Amino acid sequence: MREYRFDEFVLQTSQRRLLGPGGAAIELTPRLFDALLFLVEHAGELLDKDRLLAELWPGLVVEENSLSQSISALRKALGDDAQRSRFIQTVPRRGFRFVAPVVALDDPEAGGAAEALTAPGATTPTTPTTPTTDAAPVPPADAPPRSPRRTWLALATGSVLLTAAGLSAWRWRQTPATPPAGERSTLAILPFKPIAAGGERDELLEFGMAESLVARLSNLPGVAVRSVGSVRRFGGAEQDVIAAARALDVVWIVDGSIQRAGGRVRVTARLLNTASGEAAWSGSFDEAFTNVFDLQDAISTKVTQVLAPHLALPPTLPATQQGLRRLASAGGTRNADAYQLYLAARQQAEGIKTAGLVKSVDLFRQAIALDPSYARAYSGMGESYRRMVFGGDGEPSVVLVAATACNQRAVALDPDLAEGHAGVGWNLFWHDWDWPGAAAAFERALALNASDANAHFGYSQLLEMLQREAEALAHLKQARESDPLSLILLTLESGSLLGAGRTDEARQRLQRVFDIEPDFWVAHMVRALFLLREGQTDQAFAILERADQLADGSSQAAAALGYTLARNGQPERARAVLARLLKQARTRYVPPTSAGLIHAGLGDRPATLAALERGLAVRDVRMTLVQRDGRWKLVQGDPRYAALMRQMKLA
Repeated sequence: MREYRFDEFVLQTSQRRLLGPGGAAIELTPRLFDALLFLVEHAGELLDKDRLLAELWPGLVVEENSLSQSISALRKALGDDAQRSRFIQTVPRRGFRFVAPVVALDDPEAGGAAEALTAPGATTPTTPTTPTTDAAPVPPADAPPRSPRRTWLALATGSVLLTAAGLSAWRWRQTPATPPAGERSTLAILPFKPIAAGGERDELLEFGMAESLVARLSNLPGVAVRSVGSVRRFGGAEQDVIAAARALDVVWIVDGSIQRAGGRVRVTARLLNTASGEAAWSGSFDEAFTNVFDLQDAISTKVTQVLAPHLALPPTLPATQQGLRRLASAGGTRNADAYQLYLAARQQAEGIKTAGLVKSVDLFRQAIALDPSYARAYSGMGESYRRMVFGGDGEPSVVLVAATACNQRAVALDPDLAEGHAGVGWNLFWHDWDWPGAAAAFERALALNASDANAHFGYSQLLEMLQREAEALAHLKQARESDPLSLILLTLESGSLLGAGRTDEARQRLQRVFDIEPDFWVAHMVRALFLLREGQTDQAFAILERADQLADGSSQAAAALGYTLARNGQPERARAVLARLLKQARTRYVPPTSAGLIHAGLGDRPATLAALERGLAVRDVRMTLVQRDGRWKLVQGDPRYAALMRQMKLA
């Protein structure tokens, strides 16, 4: 491992720590350590702000203020001063430079040779030598390799006129751009950017174009299409295609611009091969807004035609009437008003907050009223109902029964709608406790769309419950790869990696969650697990209290807090949390397992068993987790517990 020395400081890459004068360890967060390491490795170089943002927050859209705060925190840790700049120099309107002389030592215990990264007194800073692989900052496993920024300006030239699918004007060009042979192609479709010129902006339409194309192109065999949730984060006029491609780890990426002006819509789009840096196709469109569906048909058809030679697809598939109808359908609608309501509903459901989910259900209903055959609206409404169970203690007999009806209707309207079958799988898993039926539904969804993150996620949870751990982890990994910026998937994977002893990887996943959304309450619960492992119980209590505040009506964080307090010498505080949950249960549904978990922490076996029996009676979805959760060890040898597991067909 490489060690860097500057002034009285030592930066140890093997231990990921900074030692100050006298060898005292200086506490740095993982983000600050990475920032200091990058600065030190490039000592003497002027690092512009864009490069630092791209290196330290790969694939994320962050404020420049975040970089300034990190630099300020590093200066404080080093005892530096912005005016004197012994270590980090600010170059106004440009960036930052590490100015202290740095000596790099390879494997110092083995007598490795020292190497100066900066030459004191030199007019021009010396070029830093490339650090060893061990010394390089380790990116999260879901981040693609870093690459230099490419210039895409030349890709917009050389257009040829094309007429297709009833469009008034398509201009396109095609160049060879072939991914490595034998690899499954990966594709992302970014939200379309607003055109800067005048005219009315339609943010729902900007995202809707991408959402529709994701739905259509996900039906293609041999293509892994990144989910709507992940691409949503790259919306807006300032989106960076290169940063998006890196964060989403894709071979192909579609981006475009869109603008409504009166009754017309203007669109440009292009399909880029990120490996070669070439545009395989580009086109432009100007037509009446009512023809937006023809536009989506034409883009999805053309993208399919371009990709077909590189996939296990018949090249003529997109040209057949059946192929065109399938791309154009995908459980969708041809009603512009219903489509707009659907997009608004999806946006409301994104945050998994109770109020937003309730609003999304109402919007889905309005869309269905305008188009009763809108299968994806039924599927979306079913997902919103299901999310109420996780996001806000929704009562299974109400929300899961409604979700079941929605997903069954979606599949009846479109038997080939993968997201509908995934929803059916979740309902059979969580409400009916029909394990073979749930597995069959998830497998059907994945046969229709191998990139469906929701199906992979559901199947992983089912397999985990059935003690098929290796398969479960594989599906969880595929879910995260399909939706690489999903907060819940990254968080759950962090917890799984922590449980498997892969602590560094677990920290990287969790750090990525906090980079995206610092207030995601489930991530705070996993953060508490790290603290408990490190013996920092007071900090864990504080983190769990914060999660409880952020949980927006879900009792899961409160249950975890109460259990942790009870198991770590704070029984009275645990009983106070329990009393709060029992009081809430008098006026609304609170999952019996939430109070039961605190009873288990307090060592009250009869109360714990009684809570689990109530959970069985009301179909508490968290009953599916009990068998694999060591926190229920108090009762797991009891005959009453064994009887419960038999009734759930888990004996």
